[in-house]
Amino acid sequence: MKPDKGWAAVSDFDGTITLRDVGDHLLLHYGFADERTIEESYSLKVRVEDFMKRAFSGAELTEEMIAGFVREKVRARPGFRDFILFCEAAGVPFEIASGGVDLYADPFFEKHGVKVRSFFGRARVVKGGIRITYPFLKRMDLSSFKASRVALKREAGYRVVFFGDGPNDLKAAGLADKVYAAGRLLRLCRERGIAASPLVNFARAAEFIKKNG
Repeated sequence: MKPDKGWAAVSDFDGTITLRDVGDHLLLHYGFADERTIEESYSLKVRVEDFMKRAFSGAELTEEMIAGFVREKVRARPGFRDFILFCEAAGVPFEIASGGVDLYADPFFEKHGVKVRSFFGRARVVKGGIRITYPFLKRMDLSSFKASRVALKREAGYRVVFFGDGPNDLKAAGLADKVYAAGRLLRLCRERGIAASPLVNFARAAEFIKKNG
């Protein structure tokens, strides 16, 4: 077994770092999807990356519209920026693995003045919509990729805190040493006997790491 290097953190983005799923919010706000379509996308049988590609293919949005939307309407979960600064100061590796896309993640990080190692879909505005690719998903789906990021950290000798909110976070949660879950993920963890604390803010995670370092 690898020596204990302390804690590392892996997190989802939409609905986890943000209070609301940004992709869903964009699609609903501009009328490119309805509530039923969004709800169906959270089935365990649906791959998030496939839904995102399909849903945004006809979304006629510009980079400026998306950036403006993020600045005006997207809120971070309380304590997020402070948690990033805490991780940097304490030497806690932190990364994001997400089915979201760079076109709204980049302005979000700029808005909050932080830089984070992250894996996001690559979105490009094309005629009639947005084309999304996931270069980091080569031989696995997003759910398995998130789990692989947790597994790699553990294999390197870290204990891992995982943050998530959706069904595609379930595999990663099952491998983590500590889980903070919101929404659908919290319900799924409870149904499957996976220990998880409610994700209310990031300050609680910082306190946990300090006490259990």
